[in-house]
Amino acid sequence: NRMTDNEQIKNSQDDIDENVSYRSNENDLINNVLKNDRKKDLLDCLLGCAYGQALGDAYGLSTEFQTVAHIKNLYPNPVELIPFPDYIPNSHACRWKKGDWTDDTDQWILVMEALMEPDNNAKMFARKLSLWVRQGFPEFNDFGGLGLGINVAK
Repeated sequence: NRMTDNEQIKNSQDDIDENVSYRSNENDLINNVLKNDRKKDLLDCLLGCAYGQALGDAYGLSTEFQTVAHIKNLYPNPVELIPFPDYIPNSHACRWKKGDWTDDTDQWILVMEALMEPDNNAKMFARKLSLWVRQGFPEFNDFGGLGLGINVAK
């Protein structure tokens, strides 16, 4: 479900900012942060937040949308950690590869990307979100909008 070059060109002609993309030639906005030694601590904190978000989301997928009773049935020992990424598959989590994060982290990445843009605003985020819905993150061999909820889809 990846967009062809012609579709990318068509989208940029439809008033979608061509700088809002996930193509291999996209500007690396982190390089500006790395050039400033004082901002390296900030970058370290942001990366810790990013890793925590992605890992927590991936781990939480093992029980997402399950009742407490069902979780207790699957994992009866309350002091034993749920094995990760080898948790017991369920009808929701089976849509993702084991160890993958969900749309929650994908959208968190979009928010972070939008905040790093010089002209960040709600419209910029909406464009990034719209592109993600159509093509996901191709650099992660992803496809568009997996896990997209009803509210975000509106």
